[in-house]
Amino acid sequence: MTNDIIKSYMEIDEEHRLQSSLARRVEFLTTIEALTPFLTSDSNILDVGCGTGIYSIPLAEMGAELTAMDLVPSHIQRLNELAAQKNLPIFTYVGNATSLAKHKNNTFDMVLCLGPLYHLIDKNDQKKCISECIRVTKPNGVIAFAYISPYSVFPCVIRGDLSRISLDLVTNIIDKKNISSTDDCCFWTDNSFLTPEDIEKILLDFHLEIKDHVATDGQSIAFQSVINEMDEEQFQIWLAYHRKTCRIPSIIGASNHGLVIARKKE
Repeated sequence: MTNDIIKSYMEIDEEHRLQSSLARRVEFLTTIEALTPFLTSDSNILDVGCGTGIYSIPLAEMGAELTAMDLVPSHIQRLNELAAQKNLPIFTYVGNATSLAKHKNNTFDMVLCLGPLYHLIDKNDQKKCISECIRVTKPNGVIAFAYISPYSVFPCVIRGDLSRISLDLVTNIIDKKNISSTDDCCFWTDNSFLTPEDIEKILLDFHLEIKDHVATDGQSIAFQSVINEMDEEQFQIWLAYHRKTCRIPSIIGASNHGLVIARKKE
């Protein structure tokens, strides 16, 4: 439900989420590193579900031309403030990832969809989102889709609150692969989960060419209590380990977040 998703995001600190700890920084750093080989100095990028600009801002600082949209009005307001502080010309608007009607076909060199699939529990809405991202991407352009794997969700949920443990929660996450905000076992808002095999099949069905598939946080969330105590030298060693393992299929499945980078065929 759109209103529930907006309300839920207004209750969390999305701006600092990926910088709030060393373990969470891994997702951000890995995503930037995975995207960088596909960037040029004048890339025209659409950031769908941009949040407060966690990726829009650094990509604009790298020289890319950014258009950023998000469902949550307060996110766009904050992104505008941050962009103004840094004198970055980012075009922003409030919108829904299932309809990018503001944009013509074949407009962008790169489209980022780094959040919307987390919350689209209706399969038709998922397909609309993916289809729209493809439509506005130039032929031979690149689209990045982030997703949440079901396999790490249950431990993450109960780690912070054992009162949430239930067989219904297991069933919804592993079997149904979604949780609605109306479900008794809901721990936040509408959430959709895709296995690595699920997301690859969906994107191949859309005739995309998969170029990279990476576990953006790998084992970092599972071992966050250790990682967050590391000094900078130790953290860099952890990142070296992560880079060597984040494309191993078993690690991708166990990661909290995954990222698929695909190319639109000409």
